[in-house]
Amino acid sequence: MANQNASETKTIRWYGLLGVLVMAVLVMAVLVMATAAGIAYAETSSIERSESIDLRTDDWLTVFSNKESLQSVEITGNLSAVRLPPVSHYPAKSINMTSHAQGRYSITLTFSLPSEYNVAVIVNQGNGTRREIASYYFSSGKFMLTIDLNFSAPDPAIVHSSSVGWGDFASWTSRFGAAFPFWVKLLYAVLAVQFVAVGYKWIRFENEARQEKSSVSRFDRGNLLYLWSDIIYKLLLTSFLAIAAVMSGQFVLLSVLKFMFLAQVDMLNLWDLYVLGFAAGIAVIAYCFKFLLHKSFDLNPLFED
Repeated sequence: MANQNASETKTIRWYGLLGVLVMAVLVMAVLVMATAAGIAYAETSSIERSESIDLRTDDWLTVFSNKESLQSVEITGNLSAVRLPPVSHYPAKSINMTSHAQGRYSITLTFSLPSEYNVAVIVNQGNGTRREIASYYFSSGKFMLTIDLNFSAPDPAIVHSSSVGWGDFASWTSRFGAAFPFWVKLLYAVLAVQFVAVGYKWIRFENEARQEKSSVSRFDRGNLLYLWSDIIYKLLLTSFLAIAAVMSGQFVLLSVLKFMFLAQVDMLNLWDLYVLGFAAGIAVIAYCFKFLLHKSFDLNPLFED
């Protein structure tokens, strides 16, 4: 009797274990089928979007993807007026389109990729302006974009007549002065005050001395023009030499500290080829003007030995 009960207990246990195994297999099968169905749905389903854009006949439409996800393009409209650069292969990254005639078009773009990708719709206007209409991000899958385009004639060009006044000149002067460092403008200002003051006193002294002597005539307007041109030339030449000395001195100092003492010094960089070239250029112009007054008009005054 005891052996019979033990045998029945073992049989019940085996049946219970078998039932658990069957249930586990059924649960695994259901999970696998659900996962496969989800993957199949994700692969077959697609996201659809639409955009409506107004363009001018000289504007370009660009649809761009960061990866080669563009699978197909469908365009409906007056294709004889469409300019569509050929795409070498599909899937592609982008497509460009414009039209030289007014009209409406419908474009359907299909994107698909198993990994993440971006899509952007951009309009390049005829005046050079770049305008982003929309952008999309997808982790994966299929995307269909429908764009309704309306090409119209460009706006007529309007020519505005404007006169240049003192305000425009002052604005240009301020922008031109902003290109020079403060220390250069300060150097020019200090040297200009010094040269003008010394030059004015010397010309007045020399003129008064000539007035007292009857052998040498006073300076006329031509002589004064030549003398002031000489003063301005010396001012600009001195400024150029001072600027070159300051820039070269800083360059040599930093080079010595860097290569001989291995010291890195953070200083305001004074080296500027534009400033140096401008200083040299205006000094050369001043010399040419002075040389012209001397050789062509003979305006340099005579001095006693």
